[in-house]
Amino acid sequence: MRRRQSPPREVTNALALRPRERILASAADASGAWIIATERALYLPERDDGVKGPHHGIPWEQVEHAEWDRESERLRVTQAAPLGERMRSWALRFDPPDQRLLALIRERITASVVVEQHVPLRGDLGVRVIARRPPAAAPGADTDLVWAVAFDEGVDPGDPELLAAAQRALDSVRAEIEP
Repeated sequence: MRRRQSPPREVTNALALRPRERILASAADASGAWIIATERALYLPERDDGVKGPHHGIPWEQVEHAEWDRESERLRVTQAAPLGERMRSWALRFDPPDQRLLALIRERITASVVVEQHVPLRGDLGVRVIARRPPAAAPGADTDLVWAVAFDEGVDPGDPELLAAAQRALDSVRAEIEP
């Protein structure tokens, strides 16, 4: 059976797309929920976690991480959060995967990164300080950078001492880029 290539009208009508925001790729996951990518954002299905609406739009510059696992055919997407707050994540299973959607997600996330610097806090473990710009911004446009800090595996973001060190790392890298 051939899968539908574009989301149903009721799904696209429910998205809060901006004027002239276009759908570039989309695919249904194994449950039939739609994942939709535009030039501005990635729209993921909600899973009853308190946010209203059938989809949650994440601007590309706020996608912390997206990883495809071939063995389980799962796409895991993590949304950046303010320093010290828990990041939201989604795990979406595809059968089969839509290669066009996966390639577009990779390209859009990569295009948004302006700076990524690892700062050690304890030994080799530390944080990645990342600055992103919306990939849909016009070339040369003066858009604000979106800053994020991602803790290495094994670094406790709840530790007040490490949280303060991460804030200093963010401030230091930011001062290098935005004097």
